[in-house]
Amino acid sequence: MWALFDLDNTLIDRQGGVELWARNFVRSRHLPRGAASVVCDQLWERADLTDFVNLQAALGLRESPDDLWCEYVTGVVRSVRCFPGVLEGLEALRHAGWALGVATNGAGDIQRAKLAAIGLAPLFDGGVHLGGHRGPEADPRSLRGCNRTM
Repeated sequence: MWALFDLDNTLIDRQGGVELWARNFVRSRHLPRGAASVVCDQLWERADLTDFVNLQAALGLRESPDDLWCEYVTGVVRSVRCFPGVLEGLEALRHAGWALGVATNGAGDIQRAKLAAIGLAPLFDGGVHLGGHRGPEADPRSLRGCNRTM
């Protein structure tokens, strides 16, 4: 039997990782405090190279969008964490004989890097990329907005 999981904001706290990365990114460039909100708003649902074209223009950044994307991938991978109980729950499923997979619509390079960095990659048997397909909309009251005090 297979158990498939979404990665971002199901197994790992992507939003918290983005917020932490955005604060560090803004601080490292001595950008105004409000810049962290601009970054979070742009990257809130998902991130790709186009987002960094937009951020480069909005924030007047000198780096190329490609360089910004690479910095984001490296930085957010270091910033994300599993939600409490995830590792133990996945290990219990493996022990019970389940095959585990990730179903994602995120960019493959960053999704694989996040799985490896947080130590979950060895638990998974496969993955499914859903392209640009989006899941059902979450109730916005259940989402923790970008911290506006950054």
